[in-house]
Amino acid sequence: MMSNKKSVYAVAELPQVKWAVTFAFLSLFVLGLADNIRGPLFPEILSGFGLSSSKGALSFATTSTAALIASMLSAYYLKKWTISSLHILSMLIMSIGLLVMGTVPTFQLFLIGSFILGLSIGFMGVSQNLLVSENVSGEARSKALSGLHAMYGFASFLAPLLASSTTLNYQTWRAAFVIVSVICAVFFLIQLLVHPQPGFHVQKHEIGTQTTNLQKISKISLLMMGGLFGFYVVAEILVSTRLAQYMRTYFEMDLEKSSQYVTLFFLFLLIGRVIFALKKIPLTLKLQMNLSLIGSVVLLLIGLKFHPFFLALVGLTMAPFYPLSVAYISHQTGDRSRAFITFAMSFQSLAVISMHLGVGYLTDTLGLFYAFGVGVVALAVSLVCLNFHPKVFKE
Repeated sequence: MMSNKKSVYAVAELPQVKWAVTFAFLSLFVLGLADNIRGPLFPEILSGFGLSSSKGALSFATTSTAALIASMLSAYYLKKWTISSLHILSMLIMSIGLLVMGTVPTFQLFLIGSFILGLSIGFMGVSQNLLVSENVSGEARSKALSGLHAMYGFASFLAPLLASSTTLNYQTWRAAFVIVSVICAVFFLIQLLVHPQPGFHVQKHEIGTQTTNLQKISKISLLMMGGLFGFYVVAEILVSTRLAQYMRTYFEMDLEKSSQYVTLFFLFLLIGRVIFALKKIPLTLKLQMNLSLIGSVVLLLIGLKFHPFFLALVGLTMAPFYPLSVAYISHQTGDRSRAFITFAMSFQSLAVISMHLGVGYLTDTLGLFYAFGVGVVALAVSLVCLNFHPKVFKE
């Protein structure tokens, strides 16, 4: 646990707020690489282990299952230890998971690596969003969150390039996993040696009263807040992880060309998030979120019906929704935001698990074209949750 007392292991210090924002941003860059090298390499992984789409999808589902477990465990972890220690721990676990995925000889062992990676994603998802939402307030919060996820967009933009270039240079898809593992290890050491001042503390008062306060929360509100967040993530991850496979299946592209479409998707995602981070949009959070969801549904349908370029362009309309939804949940739930954000992260993981298994099955039985329809449905459900969720607290 971090404290105000200077550690003998510290080689530098940062003010607490700067530490929170700096390492949230840097870790989301690493997460973007780790999370998004898998999509472009998915066909290589299937080929390397001799798998069907549905069996290969188990790797994504395993990661999401572990992320769900970690999101739930994080609430218990934060009762005894600090957000900063959770954040540092997640980086170490991520490095280990990626190293396992990049070196093991069998798919069964690859699934173990996927599980370890998922634990880190679950822990990191909670710690990153809480570091920003609890240390940045007011109007600056949505901008900071947009900036935070612009960093994810930048890393996601680089991930397909990293995946294709390392595979071509080293003649194996495993190289990308090992390289990102080393980057994670370096970031872990930096976080370990640079300490916040004053140190973070366990929020005992909030956590101690949380059980009583949760009794006042409408369970339907909890589910729908989680739903507006989780179902959007289903659509984004579906496009990012299956777009390369879609281009190879229906347009007979190779690794390099199919990766370019994934790169385009993340480029548009990055552009959108940078715009929202730098420019004040004179619209309410809710209206911006509605426009994002509706635009994404329209572009997905056009992309499936007419030209796959629009499947990449959907990154532009999706871009603002994730950071805006975290800001929206924080605004709507007030001092209960920690409980809601933690639940939303868990719900997101559960929804993504179902998506990966369902899309794998649909791909093998009906084809990937129809599996992409899951994204359209998920966005529509998110739209319903956003506009019809009840009040957070029972009267």
